[in-house]
Amino acid sequence: MANLFKVVFLGLAGFALLVYLTAEKPKAIVSNDNTANSVKYDTLPQSFELVGKDGVVTKESLIKKGEKSLIIVGNHDSLSVVKELPKYFKLELPYIMVANISSAPWFVKKMFIPGKLEDLNKGTNIPMIYDFEGNMVNALNHTENEKTKYSAYILSKVGTISKIYDGNVKEGALDGTMNETEKKEALEPLFKLLK
Repeated sequence: MANLFKVVFLGLAGFALLVYLTAEKPKAIVSNDNTANSVKYDTLPQSFELVGKDGVVTKESLIKKGEKSLIIVGNHDSLSVVKELPKYFKLELPYIMVANISSAPWFVKKMFIPGKLEDLNKGTNIPMIYDFEGNMVNALNHTENEKTKYSAYILSKVGTISKIYDGNVKEGALDGTMNETEKKEALEPLFKLLK
């Protein structure tokens, strides 16, 4: 019996070591004072992987050039609230959510996050970009990785993308720590900017 525990322990330790040694270092997003507050449509990645969809979609089919759109970047807690935006407010602007998971360890990104994001996005028709490599986040010069924060960007008709708002939600919002009133209050400042 003792040998069995040794084998199991050594197997787990070996697996953990293998994961640690082969994990890719997360891409560093460097922000400085010279970074522009707006980016151009053409700097966005050419294709995206969407949560709950097989394959990739092109930039042009998801984010239309010449059409004003809202792009919201956040992590799981913040996106669980942001997805409710059309529930509380009449939003006529098309919008896309970006799951900012590029800084998560690769093993977590492969094994756990896809299922959580599919559950999170279930029941909505809002496209959610699965930003595995951080290409979208890097293109937007987005540096915030806290799970309770999100940033809103506007794509103008001329193809300029500008950050318009940084928002916060309560810790554990994904697990139901925010009631309907708190969610609406958290989203109201963003909606007022979109009028």
